[in-house]
Amino acid sequence: MYKHAKFTSVNSGLRALAGVLVGGLFAIQNAHAGLLQVNYSDLSGVAGADFEDLGLGNNQQVTFNNIFESGNTSFGESFAGQTVTPSGNFDVLSGAPTGPLTLVAGSASVNVTAVDGGAGDVGNTAIAGSGPLGYPDADAVGEGSIAILFDFDQSEFGFDVVGGNGGTATAQFWARDGSLLDEIIFSLSSDIFQPYGFVTDDGLQSVAGVSIFNNDPGGIGFDNFIFDVAGVPGTPGSDDPIPVSEPSTLPLLCLSLFGLAYSRRKRVR
Repeated sequence: MYKHAKFTSVNSGLRALAGVLVGGLFAIQNAHAGLLQVNYSDLSGVAGADFEDLGLGNNQQVTFNNIFESGNTSFGESFAGQTVTPSGNFDVLSGAPTGPLTLVAGSASVNVTAVDGGAGDVGNTAIAGSGPLGYPDADAVGEGSIAILFDFDQSEFGFDVVGGNGGTATAQFWARDGSLLDEIIFSLSSDIFQPYGFVTDDGLQSVAGVSIFNNDPGGIGFDNFIFDVAGVPGTPGSDDPIPVSEPSTLPLLCLSLFGLAYSRRKRVR
């Protein structure tokens, strides 16, 4: 009887411990909910960044030497703690950011570039990461990584990819403490504009930042970011944007990165 009671007690303790462990794992899983890819048109957010507030002139390109803001949202090359590694003409991001999530700018000419699509219209500006070859090399603009830091956590996020050409891109979604919520690899078409949307699978606002890199031939640009919680006005990076005079490769670069139809297809929501 004593032996039976002893093992009954031990078994009860083990069952209780297993319940605690399973519950703990479930809680951890829920604490780091994943992301789902959805149609851009399904997103309900009205906050966003379309880069028209950067005030670029017709056909102007501007490369940034530091963190910058558009639509009360901050942009850079990566997050502190991540490693940016060249892979041919492209950036590849690896490693986990340190918390709290903090943007890092690339060195001069390999951060983020804003490009106006031209044609004398308004509403043509998009951004692109500048890769290892450095701006204004035509094989650099669009090959680099970008990172987006929100003032407030988000439950949904979307954007247009500009000038894809059949490659892939990787989006990494980060919590405020630098922990990875999810990583999604998505295919790119050859459409001038290709929209993408993402939502948290539990509907909670947990996305503090997103980093994106790609391997698309010719590189890609980004436009029309939307999300559900608007940021507040803040101070852009300490460096002012550096206007760059139009290089001889500009017409070719604009055609390869943004396409002929870009200047007349700015999305209206």
